Formats: sequence, C-alpha cells, structure tokens
Amino acid sequence: MPKLFRSDQLIHQMFLMLLLGLALQLASPMLFAQAATPVTPPATIDPAKPAETAPVDPAANPSATDPAAISSAASASSVASSSAKPPEKPIYKSTAERDNVLLAKEQPDETLWLETPSEKIIALFKTGETRVTKGALLMLHASEIPQLWPAPLESLRRNLPIYGWETMAVPLPQKYATKAPEREFRSSSSINSSSVNASSASASDSASASSTNETQSSSADASSSTSSMESSSSIAASQSSFASSEVVEPILPREQLIAERVDAAIKELNKVGQFNVVVLVDNSGAVDSLAGLYQKINNATSNSNTIDGPLQALILVNLQDQEPLSKEQLSAVFSSPLLPVMDIFFGTDDLLQADARRLHRAEAMRHNVKIYQQFVLKPEHMMTVDDTQGFWLEKVRGFMETKAEGAEFKLKKQ
Repeated sequence: MPKLFRSDQLIHQMFLMLLLGLALQLASPMLFAQAATPVTPPATIDPAKPAETAPVDPAANPSATDPAAISSAASASSVASSSAKPPEKPIYKSTAERDNVLLAKEQPDETLWLETPSEKIIALFKTGETRVTKGALLMLHASEIPQLWPAPLESLRRNLPIYGWETMAVPLPQKYATKAPEREFRSSSSINSSSVNASSASASDSASASSTNETQSSSADASSSTSSMESSSSIAASQSSFASSEVVEPILPREQLIAERVDAAIKELNKVGQFNVVVLVDNSGAVDSLAGLYQKINNATSNSNTIDGPLQALILVNLQDQEPLSKEQLSAVFSSPLLPVMDIFFGTDDLLQADARRLHRAEAMRHNVKIYQQFVLKPEHMMTVDDTQGFWLEKVRGFMETKAEGAEFKLKKQ
C-alpha cells in the first residue's frame, strides 16, 4: 500500500510538470513579441531644420497652390533681400590707385605727389648723390604705374643719381580703347510678325473650345507679369538710388591729362632749383608730351649751344612696338632743330624696325636737327636694374653730359 501511494504521487508530479511546460510554450511568443517592440523616444525640435507643416487643403486656401501668388511672394522676398543692404563702396577707385598708395607708404623718401587741375598722381623723385648736381632727367612713360616700368628705364632712374643726375619718373595715361560702333538690331516683333499673323488664324478656330482655360491662364500670366514688373521696377529704383549717390567722373582727353602732368612735373623740378632738364619719353606719349614744352622754346636765340626753354635735350625711347610713330608725328617731334635728340630702338633689328629707323632719321634730317644720334640697344646689352656700369647706362649718361651738362636755359617771362 505505501508503494502504491508513492507511485501515485510521482505520477501526479509528472502531470504537473507537463502542464507547466505546456503553459510556458504557449506564453513564450507573447513575451518575445513584447521584447522586440522598439520604444519610441519623445519628439524633439531641431532648430537647424525647418518645421514640417501639414498639407494645405487647396479648397481652404487657394493662394497656397496659385503659381502667380507663389511667384509674386518669391519675387517680393528677393527684392526685400536685395534692397535691404546696398553694396559697400570700394576703398580705392582702381587697382592703380591702390598700388600707388601702397608705394607711397613703402617708399616715402622717393615718392612725390603731383597736383594737376584734373587729378593727383604719384611720381618717383630721386635726388643726386654728388656734391654738385649736373641736372635732372624727367622720365615719361605710358605705363600708368611707375613701379612696373621696364628694366632699362628703372636702371636709369635708380643709378643716374650716383653720377650727379636727379631723376623724376612720371607715368602717363595709356591710350584709351577704341569704342566699337553700335549696331542696330531689329525687334523680335517685326521679325516674327508674319509668323504671328499666320498662326492667329489657326488660333482663332480653337479659341472657342478652350476659352475658359485661356482666361484662367491669361489671368495667372497677367498677375505673374505684374508682380515681375513690380519687382524689377523696385530693383531698378534701389540701384538708381545707390548709383545717384556716386559721383561719375567724366573721361578727360588723354592729351589734356599728359599736358597737365608734364607741366606739373616741370614746375616741381623748377621749385627744387632744377632748370637743366633732359626729357626722356617713349613713342606712345611723345607727341602729346612735347607739344606744350616746344611752345616755350625760343628757337630764335643767338647762342646755338643754349636752348632757351624748359628742356635742354630729348631722349626718345621706342618701347611701344605696337604704336610706331607716323611721318606726321615724327615731324612734330623733330620740329625744334636746336634740340639735341637721342633716338633709341630696342631688341633685334629686323626689317620692320630697320624701316622705322630709316623713317626717323629721314624726318630728323628733313627738319635740320643739329644733333641727332640713333642706336639700337640689342638684347646682349640689356642690363639689370642694379647694374651701375652697364653699356646702356653709360651711353645715356655720356649723351646727357656732353649735350646738356652745364648749359643754362631760362624760362620765358610770363
């Protein structure tokens, strides 16, 4: 009997374990499903991203989907952003003005500002380095910026003061670009008038079928064109108001600017006691530079060794190959027969340059120039700016000292 009771108890325990296992199998899928479900964090607002808006019902707000309203709103926002802050004015009017101001700060001992009736320009003035000053070389070159002059001219400017010659370098304005002639264009309406007339007949046949759609599209186009016209007019008004605050400087003739600069340079040299002046000028500005100076020369002086005028000798440097002097221009350059002239050419003496040299010499002889020297500075004779004993420097210095040193000339009394 006790054995039977024990066996019944064992069977009862096994039956309970079976029921428990069956219950665990039924409950396990629900537990795993709850564990796999992600927990969503609370929503946060990112200030860098724009907030999402709910879709707008077109029936409730027709302007939200109207193309004309959208284009007018976009143009209004663009006009507001463009007219909110006008563009800042530049510190300098041009790069040349900026370079001149920086040059004056870097070399205050050599820079000199010249005042003319029309402008204020910078010049480079280097005093003599000897006990007795023999004269001054006034250098005129159409480069607009003195610090960008070619090496032969810069060598003279730096090294002639070692031998008692002061130098003043004055830039001349370059030649203005020629304006292209204006062309007349036919309007698109006149060109396409025939095609418009041909298409108007076919368009009138289908106008009755699509009158409603055309009315709606025309009203949308009219509103969009009106908004675009308003935006363009407001932009033009803002630009005109800003432009009206700026002073538009008129473009003066190049010959006027050259004459004023040369006159200011001569007066400045006379102010520091220099009346024995040799003028060096390139072929681009020779005619306009010498026109005012030649008017002050008295060719009827009794002493053939003395020039009664603002310059004592002339050095013509043909640096601008693209602007050769014509026969009429050479006639003006050699119009003072008592003025000693050194005519210099550069580079390889090809056929084109040989013809130019022949024309220069012929005009000088035709005007009976008393002292005329011509030579070619070949590439092997080119020198650096720091060479104080080169062929080029000695050639120019020898001409100045033999033709202009110690000669006294006086300005005519006004």
